[in-house]
Formats: sequence, C-alpha cells, structure tokens
Amino acid sequence: MSSLNLILCAVAAAALDICILVLLYSAYHERSTSNKRWNRITSFMELADNVNVYPLGCDEILIGRHASADIRLPDMSVSRYHAILSVSNGIWTITDMGSTSGILINGTPVRQAQLIPNDIISLGNRRLIFRQRRDINVR
Repeated sequence: MSSLNLILCAVAAAALDICILVLLYSAYHERSTSNKRWNRITSFMELADNVNVYPLGCDEILIGRHASADIRLPDMSVSRYHAILSVSNGIWTITDMGSTSGILINGTPVRQAQLIPNDIISLGNRRLIFRQRRDINVR
C-alpha cells in the first residue's frame, strides 16, 4: 500500500513539473511576442539631441523640466510639463501641454502634430530629433 502511495506522489510531482514548464514556456513566448509587437508599433523610435538619446519605451511619454517627467530637459526655457508624446497604431503624436514657449516641428509652431522620422522638435531652446533607434538590434 505504501509503494502505491509513493508511486502516486511521484506521478503527481511529475505532472506538477510539466505544468510549471508549460507555464514558463508560455510566459517566455508571450513576452517575446509582446516585445516584437511593441517594436513594430513604435518602429524603434527615439529622441536625441547633441548629447543625449531618449528611447521611446512606452505609449505615453511626458517631456518637461520637472523631475517627474519621463524625458527631463533641465532648461528654464522648457516648461515643467511641456509636451506629451503618444503612439497609437504606430503613429507618434506630440501634444503641447500648455507650455509657455510652445512647440515647433521643423520650425513651424504646432499645438499637436503627427511625427515622422527626422522631424526636429523645438521645446524652448532645446532641439530634439525624432529618429529611428541606432541600436535597433539590441533587445
């Protein structure tokens, strides 16, 4: 009777191990698929100036001078909450958050605009280029 219990315990442990392996594989596959989907949506974009590169790693990004901004530009010509970048269906949009100096895209003042690669975004005295990431092969 005890050998039967031992065999049943071993079978239960093996079944549990198989379930755990299936869950781990599923989680890995979902993460990989999600990363590929996100990269396709964002088209591997970033903002860059002469010194810094800011990868665009989420669907809404606050740009401003405040410490809580996702992209912090410590320049008094930039408002604390200057602009928000958002992506929907692979299209990036920048929206002015009521800043003092406004936003210029390629020298043209805008309140909201869709961005295309190599657009120059001016926020106060700061100039950022919207471009494809250079580290496209890094995951």
